[in-house]
Amino acid sequence: MDLRRLRAGEYVVALGGAVLLVSLFLGWYEGATGWEAFTVTDVLLGLFALAALALLPITATQRVPAIPLALDALIAIAGKLAALLILIRIVFPPGEAEGIQGGAWLGFLGAALIIAGGWIAMRDERLSGKDRATDLTGRPAAESPVIESMPAP
Repeated sequence: MDLRRLRAGEYVVALGGAVLLVSLFLGWYEGATGWEAFTVTDVLLGLFALAALALLPITATQRVPAIPLALDALIAIAGKLAALLILIRIVFPPGEAEGIQGGAWLGFLGAALIIAGGWIAMRDERLSGKDRATDLTGRPAAESPVIESMPAP
């Protein structure tokens, strides 16, 4: 596990996942938490939050950037679905539910953080500067040897 592989986007995604997961335990409607108010939506939001939290250890343990980048894209899509589900439940509360509470807005904030973090992580290409060589993971790499050019025979 190499924590140097983690980028700012992964930290934002994990923060959004934690906020979304915590929001499900708070009141979304008067007298009902996120887990109590929904039947399927709460399970989906919980899975999206856990997937966002899982991005940190997955990125830190992978040797190549392909898997974390693919997960960044998938989790950004999951964040969009979570934000859409939450927005629908804010506009159209389920059943007899009344009075939107802070948990719903906190859940929407968590979904927005997942989207933003996924976007930031996908855009971070870890390009090295002129004086700094890096490998594919963004860690400092040894300088490449100088190749001497020879005249053609």
